[in-house]
Amino acid sequence: MYTCGIDVGSVTTKVVILSRKDNKIASYVIVPTGSDSKNAARKALDDSLKKAGLTDNKIEATVATGYGRINIPFADKNITEISCHARGVISLFPYLNTVIDIGG
Repeated sequence: MYTCGIDVGSVTTKVVILSRKDNKIASYVIVPTGSDSKNAARKALDDSLKKAGLTDNKIEATVATGYGRINIPFADKNITEISCHARGVISLFPYLNTVIDIGG
């Protein structure tokens, strides 16, 4: 099975699909957000699924973050960017305890 992360920013929408078996990236896509964050997220997910050779039913959980995170109806959960940053840092560098978000 796989998990999906979607970052809906004001300029671009990013999707990454991770394999739960080995925690490796199965695919990732970056698309322009434009004026419709919902459609951008759906397009990015569809493109990423196609790139990985997967279908929706292989995704076990989808988490959205970014300024448009609350507009993603197919996300199982939405989490603030800073919480996602903290979780990522802890996963990669468990001995660190500070995250600096410069924004942009």
